[in-house]
Amino acid sequence: MKVRMVLQCFVLLVFFLSSNHGHIEFIYTTENEVKLFCNTNKWQISTVSENKIDVNCTVKCVPGEQLKLNNIQKFCTNEDSEKVEEKCPLIATSGFFQCVTALDSRLLYPFAPSPNTVTLYIVAPAYESITNKSVERSSVVLTKGEDVLLNCSFIITEEYSSIYFAVYWIKTIEKKSICVHSYGYNRDTGINYNPYCNVQEDLLHRLSNQTPISRSTHNIRISNITESDAGQYLCALRVHTYSKTKVMWKIINNITVNVNKGPNIAGNRLDAESLIRLCVTLPIILGVPIAVLIVNLWKKNKASPRSQTMELQTIQHREETSDMNFEA
Repeated sequence: MKVRMVLQCFVLLVFFLSSNHGHIEFIYTTENEVKLFCNTNKWQISTVSENKIDVNCTVKCVPGEQLKLNNIQKFCTNEDSEKVEEKCPLIATSGFFQCVTALDSRLLYPFAPSPNTVTLYIVAPAYESITNKSVERSSVVLTKGEDVLLNCSFIITEEYSSIYFAVYWIKTIEKKSICVHSYGYNRDTGINYNPYCNVQEDLLHRLSNQTPISRSTHNIRISNITESDAGQYLCALRVHTYSKTKVMWKIINNITVNVNKGPNIAGNRLDAESLIRLCVTLPIILGVPIAVLIVNLWKKNKASPRSQTMELQTIQHREETSDMNFEA
């Protein structure tokens, strides 16, 4: 049992260390420009709906200058240099912007970072005219083990009704985002579920698509809710233009999910959070008594010669006193 527990702690540690490599930031904005940062100064950028990389370079920054997409190629080279000089922000308007440790030739997709990714920025300009409804905001409080139904429905306005579109359920905590579920529609190829959406394995087994046969409704259900499921869930609509040079986004639903601690439905089975606590507290629980025992033994061994001498002196004194009384 102890060996199994140690192995679980080791596997969990490896998982968390590996999962911390790179992250995705979904930036939904009404601003004309956003500022992006890259510690490596290596950028891979796609600003078209075909996801082709139109900038792939190591940036040589100019002191005190902010680089915009229209002039970044002036200061970049395709040499994959290890040397990073002064860092500078990149000013962007729309597209996928991947900060990497090494350049590669793969296409760029939302929520599908490469192994070299430090940060994948999805800059999503807001276009309210895609649908007639404003964003719906709500919140829900759940107890561990319950299920939650996340609803999302919309009607695309006539101007955009026949264009390729995709729907993403995006979970965001602070600045880190993951794709929970996605739906893609193309009038030439039909429907495609979870295209380039790296859904976490644990969530994938607990998530079900509740969408009827309709292009305008995209509901999902998450069963057996855990504390790790808490966060902000966005139902985001992404629309492409015929020219493939412009991508437009609109948030349909913004749902905040809060999870309270409750009874452990799985019985004796430990969830990830409990296992983490156990891995941290078990060495402390076992270590303190052992440390106390060692200290006591050390003190006992250190004091034992003196104790033996005092005991002999006491016995000798008692014998002398007894002899004196007998003689008297």
